[in-house]
Amino acid sequence: MAPILSDTRPPARCKRNLKAMVQAAQEEAEYFTISWTKLIAISGVFVLIGTIVMTVGYWMGSQDRMLEADGREAIAVVTGKSVAKRRGGSGTSSTNEYSVRYQFKVGNDRHRGRKIVSRSFYVSVEAGNTIPVLYLPSDPAINEIEPGQYQMNSWIAIGIGALFVLSGGGILMMPRKVKKPAPASGASNRGEAS
Repeated sequence: MAPILSDTRPPARCKRNLKAMVQAAQEEAEYFTISWTKLIAISGVFVLIGTIVMTVGYWMGSQDRMLEADGREAIAVVTGKSVAKRRGGSGTSSTNEYSVRYQFKVGNDRHRGRKIVSRSFYVSVEAGNTIPVLYLPSDPAINEIEPGQYQMNSWIAIGIGALFVLSGGGILMMPRKVKKPAPASGASNRGEAS
């Protein structure tokens, strides 16, 4: 009796399945998937930071509104002024931060303050000069020597906070499957060139 010879080639459907599996593995290597938990956590951090910044901005604006509504004016004496260099986020650029120190009396109580001011205000005053100060009678520690400074900073803070909140929402709209960046050119040739 002659031996039965079997065909050792895989059937066509096995080839198709194998080809599909190889293609899926290659696609998986080109993409990475972010879990919903990570996306929600990252989004939550952005929303939290944005909410805090917006709250601080609103609080600064509310101080300005309280000063406009209930503020009293007094005369303050400039006791000093200074300039501080502030580095930018990248560390390469710097800006000047101008501040003025002053003191004023409310009744028999002397109050001191230090405010960050615009360059033009800084240049216009010298130690010993008198300047108007607007303060809250219920809490003279809340005062202002350059009108509108709180309001401008308030809107900036609210705007930055809103950007963080919107970014947090935008993160949730990101696709969970993201294409991996292509390797830098020459990265694979490092070991070859000797």
